[in-house]
Amino acid sequence: MPKTDSTAPKKALTDRAVANLFLLPTILLLVAMNIFPLFWSLGLSFTKFKANASKPAEWIGNANYTEMMSREQVWQSFTTTAAFVLLAVGLQLAVGFGLAILLNRSFKLKGIITTLFLLPMMLSSVVVGLFWRFLLDTNFGVINWLLGSVGLMDPKKPINWTDKDHALWSVVIADTWQWAPFVMLIALAGLASVPKTLYEAASVDRASEWFRFRFITMPFITPLLLIALLFRTLDSFKMFDLAWIMTERGATVETVSIQVFREALRNWNTGKACALAYIVLLVIIGLTNLYLMMMARVRGEAKLDAAPLFAPETPWLVGLQKAATPTLAVLLLWGAYKAGGGMFVGGLLLLVALIAGTFYVPRKIRSALAFIGIGIALFAYLFPLGWMIVTSLKQYTDVNAMPPKFTFSPTGENYAAIFTTDDGKKFMGQMGNSLLVSVISTVIAVFMGTLAAYTFSRFKIKAKGDALFFILSTRMLPPVVVLVPVYLMYQLIEQKTGIKMLNTLHGLGLLYTTVGVAFATWLMKGFTDDVPPEYEEAALLDRYSRLRAMQKTVLPLVLPGMATTAVFVFLNAWNEYAFGYFLSGLEPLTAPPSITAVIGGGSIPWNAVAAKAMVFLLPAAVFTFLMRNHLLRGMTFGAIKGR
Repeated sequence: MPKTDSTAPKKALTDRAVANLFLLPTILLLVAMNIFPLFWSLGLSFTKFKANASKPAEWIGNANYTEMMSREQVWQSFTTTAAFVLLAVGLQLAVGFGLAILLNRSFKLKGIITTLFLLPMMLSSVVVGLFWRFLLDTNFGVINWLLGSVGLMDPKKPINWTDKDHALWSVVIADTWQWAPFVMLIALAGLASVPKTLYEAASVDRASEWFRFRFITMPFITPLLLIALLFRTLDSFKMFDLAWIMTERGATVETVSIQVFREALRNWNTGKACALAYIVLLVIIGLTNLYLMMMARVRGEAKLDAAPLFAPETPWLVGLQKAATPTLAVLLLWGAYKAGGGMFVGGLLLLVALIAGTFYVPRKIRSALAFIGIGIALFAYLFPLGWMIVTSLKQYTDVNAMPPKFTFSPTGENYAAIFTTDDGKKFMGQMGNSLLVSVISTVIAVFMGTLAAYTFSRFKIKAKGDALFFILSTRMLPPVVVLVPVYLMYQLIEQKTGIKMLNTLHGLGLLYTTVGVAFATWLMKGFTDDVPPEYEEAALLDRYSRLRAMQKTVLPLVLPGMATTAVFVFLNAWNEYAFGYFLSGLEPLTAPPSITAVIGGGSIPWNAVAAKAMVFLLPAAVFTFLMRNHLLRGMTFGAIKGR
């Protein structure tokens, strides 16, 4: 028998084998957790079926779709969702772009001030919803007191911010406060990308400030503002948390996501809920296609990363894109008129005129006005956080005092109760569960996403564009649309195998990993694309295997990107509310649903809620501070690359 040479080199994996090894786990996970349940729910959408009953599904054809499309409540929920998207996204673009213009100058403490503006973006929607629900409380809210103090409201007739006339605006204000900094980040990236030589040339020609802004700044920043518009439109369309928390579980602001939830897990009309979910899914697919085409235009790519259903040069799409801006402007004016009347629209136009007028005042005066604006904006952003901190240090009698108490004897009892009482210890256990499931799902998602991103970046793959479109589509799915089929699948797994998936940490962790891996793949692809392939080619010429070349050349350069991605994936899992609320039993497993458990039970102990919220948001604040230098690159998804 011949001897085996132990020093002989092992046969290296081929590129095809490496691509399959890196990509297939991600594809299989997304298929198992998204495509399979969605196809199953597609079949159920043509049946009469209740998930809480033992009767089998009864085929009824397209009756569910016909009923959903003819039901007045469904159309009302789409109208409410459209109104919310229009108002919230419009305000976020205006506020975010305005903040970017103010911050686009050199001054002391600029980094710290920018980080402070980013804090709301890193918070859970649960915490944000609670903050603003407390601030807008009809009888004890500080906002009504402030409005009454300056004569903008009759103190004897306080505004009810949760009634049908004001509830939508209250949710819009909270969402704008949280997500306008996202637009600010992208706008700052665009402003930083404008070549300084263009401004210098304009100065030589004695061009006015308005000319520079109109013909130099805006052409560079408009494509990125469109990216921000599309991101926020997609996320706003699937909004659930804020409306659910701020308006008594969607009583006065019933978005389409809330409508799907009521039909699925309140009325238990599973077949009808699946039909409505598919209608929502079609809208999301259309928006995702629009996003892909706009992203390609911004990045200047001749070939799209992911292949949309329609080619960007399709004539009717070109016409649609040209009509989008004026149409949006008209819709925004119409929405402003419907919401606040002619005086409100007039006030907005006057504000725009005043802002435009600042381009014609001397530079020193303009700089002074900018710093005043930064101070006012910073106060508006920090006041809700500061008021919640103050509330967490108050006794119950001080919280409900009117006028609000700004001077009081602070107490640490609310924080002590979290560590000493049974309810507090239970909450800390739920925070531990949140930490455990968030860390594990983040590690797995970033690992799988990095490998999948490397595959898309380095290898020629059949139907690469379709695969990337599939991954992006799963990222854009509203949680409620996924929830219905996943709930049914978990229920079936328990019935067939005895493995419990509902109301378990591993069930939640699997969902968090699925959502995180789609996000991580797209984010990491931007980082991987930035690493020149020539580095690996040189290593391969030195007889390194593909895996070894990746380890030596690519991995060290994308580690900062992996760290940034891990922060975002962790925060998404840590702040996640919908899955934790839907798939838990009467006792929430994670912290976000637990914080809102007091809603609807009579008088709310806001001091205790504030203490829990402050303890819960501490990790988000720490991560925001530690990763502040990487947030700009992470949030823009590589949109500046190649400009």
